[in-house]
Amino acid sequence: MRIGLVAVPLLVLVAIAALVPNHPAGRSPAEDTGVFLYAAERLLDGGAPYRDIWDHKLPGVYFVDAVGLALGGRLGIWVLQLVFLVAAVLMGYRALRREFGDVPAFVGSLAWLVASPRLFLEQGQTNFVEFFALPLQFGALLLYTPPLTSARALTIGVLGGAAVLFKPTLVGIWIAIGLVTLVQRRLSATLPILAIVIGALLPLFLVAAWALARGILDLMVDQTLVYNRAYASFMPAETRIDDLIGGLRLTLPSGLVVITLTAWLYAVTTRRWRSPLVQIALVAFPLELVLATFGRGYHYYFLAWLPSMGVLAAYGVSELRRLAPPRLARIALVLGTLAMCVQPSLLVTRLALTHEGERFSGVASYVAANSRPDQTVFIWGSHALVLVLAERLAPTKFVYQYGPLYTRGYSTPALVDQLLADLQRNRPVLILDASMEGFITPPLDSAKFPAWKSVDIQYQALPETAKVIAFIESTYVRDGTEPTTGWPVWRLRAP
Repeated sequence: MRIGLVAVPLLVLVAIAALVPNHPAGRSPAEDTGVFLYAAERLLDGGAPYRDIWDHKLPGVYFVDAVGLALGGRLGIWVLQLVFLVAAVLMGYRALRREFGDVPAFVGSLAWLVASPRLFLEQGQTNFVEFFALPLQFGALLLYTPPLTSARALTIGVLGGAAVLFKPTLVGIWIAIGLVTLVQRRLSATLPILAIVIGALLPLFLVAAWALARGILDLMVDQTLVYNRAYASFMPAETRIDDLIGGLRLTLPSGLVVITLTAWLYAVTTRRWRSPLVQIALVAFPLELVLATFGRGYHYYFLAWLPSMGVLAAYGVSELRRLAPPRLARIALVLGTLAMCVQPSLLVTRLALTHEGERFSGVASYVAANSRPDQTVFIWGSHALVLVLAERLAPTKFVYQYGPLYTRGYSTPALVDQLLADLQRNRPVLILDASMEGFITPPLDSAKFPAWKSVDIQYQALPETAKVIAFIESTYVRDGTEPTTGWPVWRLRAP
């Protein structure tokens, strides 16, 4: 049986299997996901991110999550994730098949696909921005067939602009397309590169116009550009290198990093890079390694590497089939393909059978039972997911505090004062102290606060935070703990 007849159905099945552990049934949203969902809900309620919730992501993920919530709640978001992943698989397979044929395209697609769960799955439902950019990256690769026409270059640019709306550092493939086009066409590269730039500006202009119309453009610039500059510039070089090595290790169990680096070195040393996609991947992969160092080494940052790695894996398979005897090549490919699926299969199976949503759903049930829908609830810490599950609003846009209020180089006394003013003006009926869940939120205790120091040197609460704690202690009374988590609970004092 020719692999081309079954490749697409098999890849789609693998994509579905990879997303099973992310299904919301029995799972609470992950920490970041809770923030994105809260922002998306504000959009659907007629509000606006950056004004009604402080967060440093560009609005692409809020728009996608809002669509998913409107379609079917958290299940709707999961369905959208499945659509995005299948679209990435189909476009990637088609691009690779055009360049290398059925077998390399299948193995290359499977290689990046089975490596992906280790990069986006957690103990909870996730919806990382890098995940949603995958079909945009593969779409650009599919459209890249030199010489670039103006229409295709414009469309590639639109995809790049859309990727920026998820995260600016996801542009490695588009930079590579521009550089390769410039080197190959030189003077005649002006028009296609200009078309790519114009296309990229279109979605950015539309979002800027939307933000201006909502009166949040200045807030969006502050939270997504000013904050992220402070956030990204803090990490020392040795930490960035360690994080980069850690990212490569995450793709080691499936063998993808070994295949990728071997194929990259082989292509560079032998100069066998006639394939347009190989040219793009040779430039894009090191670019993406560098771009991944702008921030922390969180596992999902490295999802952006997968399209380039998939191209290089398919190229490596193509060269193996060209150089090795047919029988030996078939045996090597069968055994290698089976081997690279073993660890990802075990990981997906384990996570699919793990259900740890009861803990935070228990907190949400407690909040819902002890407050009315028209009352606000404040989480001291970084667990906006509780508000999402309980269907309650916060009294402030600071639904998590460590980003705006504790980040060195960004937080100011004025921001802390804004939180205090919000709590004074719109007093929540409940305050839950979730500081024990991490190491960057100070305890809600005026006696312990002066001696508290964050374990992470990038974060430190300002002295003005003491005023917020003092207000809570004078206006609220400690009322035991939440049963499932042990979080201290504070209730408004009787008038």
